[in-house]
Amino acid sequence: MRNARALYVGYSGAQTPPAVVRGDDVSGSTRHSGKLFNKHLSAWTAYWTGGKGRFVVTAMEDTGIAQSLTFLAKAGRADIRRLLVLRTGSNYQMPYPGRSAAEHIAALKRGEYPALMPAFAAAYRVGSMVVEEIVAHWDKYTDTIPTSH
Repeated sequence: MRNARALYVGYSGAQTPPAVVRGDDVSGSTRHSGKLFNKHLSAWTAYWTGGKGRFVVTAMEDTGIAQSLTFLAKAGRADIRRLLVLRTGSNYQMPYPGRSAAEHIAALKRGEYPALMPAFAAAYRVGSMVVEEIVAHWDKYTDTIPTSH
């Protein structure tokens, strides 16, 4: 992962070690890659959140999960208010300097995710704390939606 980060010369945020951050993801059925898409998705997030959101990551799969839970909620089988999106990053959303967006997408299609296994591990570490809290205190959360502290 250090080697992948080192390629992002001039992008201090891209060169920082893995960390837990809070922000907003943009989900859709299209893969987004590149500086122009980043600019667009940042503006899109600001628009839909009244300037309060901060675009952090793309997440195509989250769209399907949210849509499925919405259908289940309409059928009385789920509570959409309990949807919590925990997203881990296994690759960069845009190419490093000198690499085109097309080359970047081609690398992803070949399965080049420099942080795939660490992303899985991070999802487990962070997500399991949430699940353990809810399970241990289900009496508290039966009728109350957990909130951030």
